[in-house]
Amino acid sequence: MSSTKYMRLLGMLMYLTRTRPDIMTATSFAGTKSHNPTTADYDDLLDIVEYIRTTRDTTYKLYKCTTEKNIQLTCEVDASYLTHKDSKGHTGYCMGFGWGKGAFFNKSQKQSVVTTSSTHAEMRAIFSLTKDILFVIQLCNDMGIDLKHPAIILEDNSAVVTMATEEASYLKKCRHFIMVINYEREQVEAGMVEIKKVKGEYNNADILTKKVRDKTFAVKAKHIMGGM
Repeated sequence: MSSTKYMRLLGMLMYLTRTRPDIMTATSFAGTKSHNPTTADYDDLLDIVEYIRTTRDTTYKLYKCTTEKNIQLTCEVDASYLTHKDSKGHTGYCMGFGWGKGAFFNKSQKQSVVTTSSTHAEMRAIFSLTKDILFVIQLCNDMGIDLKHPAIILEDNSAVVTMATEEASYLKKCRHFIMVINYEREQVEAGMVEIKKVKGEYNNADILTKKVRDKTFAVKAKHIMGGM
């Protein structure tokens, strides 16, 4: 399989993720095969192209805020554990200004370190999201946009929510990533973010961490793309 041919199509699809975040996960996973692609890997890219062809009328909508007051960041985050061949997980999250108004920022990316549990993977994902949230808050401040604090984060892992918001008895088992936990708790205590529990089936960021197109995929994609 020609690496140049593979990279050319991959680059086109990566550019398209700007307006089609519903293909972001599949494209992100395809990016991990770019060093030594096979014919099967190229066929996977063609599957994405076929999906785009059959959903070419799908639109990406961002709705204007009706007021400049009480604008609040609303985020959803998820992570998959032991997803890649090198045992690394996958992070996915989205940010918007209100539920159902479309996500202006989406991310689906292979994690940079090997995590030791699903809780560790989820905490790493929230850590990355929080850093981006603080950047957006600072950017809005520089532009004179007064955001309502805290930014809301929806997370479907109960252990992560507990560790980030209160003293947990199992913190002793998490000493190898205690820095990430303490960073997150610091931002919670400072009122910058608030982490809330959500059921997995209602976590729209789920489609940003898994390639599986189950029966909930279309609904979650519509939420992220402002269709609902």
